[in-house]
Amino acid sequence: MNMRRKLTIISLLIAAVATAAFFLWPAKDADTLNVPLGVEQAAIITFSGPEISVAPYKWGVAVNVRIAQATEQPGRRVYDVRYIVNRDGTFDLKDYFVAVDGSSLASLPSFKFKGDAKLSKNLDTRIQETEAMRIDVGGRYYETAALLIVLWLVWLLLLVFYKRPRAASEPDSGPREPTLAELLRGFLTQLEAGTLTVADKARMEMLLLRRWRDELALGEVPMSTALSVIQDSSKTGDALRKIQHWLHHPASPVQRGEVASAVAPFIAEAKVS
Repeated sequence: MNMRRKLTIISLLIAAVATAAFFLWPAKDADTLNVPLGVEQAAIITFSGPEISVAPYKWGVAVNVRIAQATEQPGRRVYDVRYIVNRDGTFDLKDYFVAVDGSSLASLPSFKFKGDAKLSKNLDTRIQETEAMRIDVGGRYYETAALLIVLWLVWLLLLVFYKRPRAASEPDSGPREPTLAELLRGFLTQLEAGTLTVADKARMEMLLLRRWRDELALGEVPMSTALSVIQDSSKTGDALRKIQHWLHHPASPVQRGEVASAVAPFIAEAKVS
């Protein structure tokens, strides 16, 4: 066997070994995220294509997916995606989305992950260990605390309401002021009995002028104007002239009985209020 033939055989053997190694060498696992089963995970997807939504739910689906929030940005959308893996296996999150407008999602980035039951078992162990750690408070702590709260509330109510002084009653305003009608009736009685003093006569005249102002609805006009209107009125003029003549002229022929008869209708019609 010459050298050239040996080299050819060696080259073929090397090629055969390389080919076998290429096909038989175990493939390296892709960079896939391992997640525990039944625990919600989060992923952020930025996509400039059409708006996406979660594919319709199917019974027994391996991954439950929901979009927690979608944010619009110039030329793209950012999706906050939450998902829960239900069983072992490798899955791609993009398989669980569809385009809202029905178009293809070929340009949607891939997001692969693997449901790992081992992680789930470890997680269950950690949860059980956490739940087993508890603090038991003895000595009827809660019953004692409740009793103390009740006693404190009773003490507070006693402090607020026991022997609390009553609110002071409103001071007595004294006797009620007599009304215009009551004053005029009193003066009419004195007039008829002839017991009016000079001060009583002046007071009676002032009250009668006030009554006649009300009768003629003169309001806030000056007294000089009101006096002229009262004197010129057919309703009050005669009564005013009689009382003024009787009061201010000592030798007046007007008798007090005439004055009483002239002013009595106005006193009888005066309002009590």
